[in-house]
Amino acid sequence: MTLRAENLVGALSVLVTDEMSALNTLPALAGSTARAMLNAISQYPGASIELLRDAVALSHPAAVRAVASLVDAGLVEKRAGVDKRSVALALTSAGRLAVRRLQRARENLLTRIVGHLDDDERKVLEDLLIKMLWHETRDPAHAMQLCRFCDDGPCLREGCPIECREKGLPMPVRSAQ
Repeated sequence: MTLRAENLVGALSVLVTDEMSALNTLPALAGSTARAMLNAISQYPGASIELLRDAVALSHPAAVRAVASLVDAGLVEKRAGVDKRSVALALTSAGRLAVRRLQRARENLLTRIVGHLDDDERKVLEDLLIKMLWHETRDPAHAMQLCRFCDDGPCLREGCPIECREKGLPMPVRSAQ
């Protein structure tokens, strides 16, 4: 039987997922897969499709189709890869603008939701999220998938629980903020 806390976490995740899905500003970004792939290319410039497909949990053919759609939309360009069989992916100026817009919209959404908490409640929430995410991260590919929409700057500065778990490091403590 599901307990109330689990239901509440589930409802919050549905709220965030639904509102994130409504953030599509361009037809090419209508699906969460396209947005995740675009953000992953932003986080790992010059990466191959093979690496990025792990970040968004796609098969190789599905990743190739997702990239082709982003290229057709003028958001991503293919460059020469490390060998003749691979390509390196990079954002175009339109792609960088789309990523900034999506990240800003995501930040506004999450700031609004967490903004209902006072400072002490935010600290408790952060501690709980650190603990849950650290324990639930399974491997490097899973870590990339969990962070596929993240603005990784704040977490990397403070100690990302997902990255710490991936690298075999202890669970980070909450920031001093």
